[in-house]
Amino acid sequence: MGAIRGAATLGFALALLAGASAPSAAQTGKAAPTKLAMTVGKTAPAPRAFYSFCEQNPQDCAPQGDVASFKITPERLDELDDVNREVNGAIRQITDQDHFGVSDVWGFPDDGAGDCEDFALLKRRKLMDLGWPSGRLLMSAVLDNHGEGHAVLVAVTDKGDLVLDNKRDDIRSWTATGYFFLTRQSQLTPEKWVFTAPPNQILVALRRANAALGSRNASLSPRQR
Repeated sequence: MGAIRGAATLGFALALLAGASAPSAAQTGKAAPTKLAMTVGKTAPAPRAFYSFCEQNPQDCAPQGDVASFKITPERLDELDDVNREVNGAIRQITDQDHFGVSDVWGFPDDGAGDCEDFALLKRRKLMDLGWPSGRLLMSAVLDNHGEGHAVLVAVTDKGDLVLDNKRDDIRSWTATGYFFLTRQSQLTPEKWVFTAPPNQILVALRRANAALGSRNASLSPRQR
């Protein structure tokens, strides 16, 4: 996925080092994969194309709704499932490079095609139209099961942090995805992002992902690359 594929690069790693404050006490240990809710830390660099998206869609990057008064009912959880399946079935997956001729663009898939972040943005907007507050719906950057950059939408609920993913129709807890969560939007300030793992752990994960990607590329013929 274009938007976060750049996460597994030296440039993103340097941005993490430059932009990260020292981890808080809650961040210094190894991430606990059984927790219902992620531990979030200091302000993190957002995916670069996110800033352009916010310039073009300021209403989607501003706080909306009251998180404290919003009740998570069984009907609200059904909305997550319905919207995830609806968007996954309606949008055709295409990379930003094939779609726009550039590596990274964030936007709504108005032409019926998009990359993973476009799926997530549309799901977020649809849920907000149903009354979900912005602070409950957080764009998130992850490394997927293959160590590749990916974007998902995380719904913050009293059942834990739940993931809406264009790779699957069922809603899963973030701990059940097999993904490494890098960063996500701030609940309080949607135009800002925060770490969801200590920066040192993120750098290790990115190095491993780059090494795995390099090994896979080395096994491909020039035409396959």
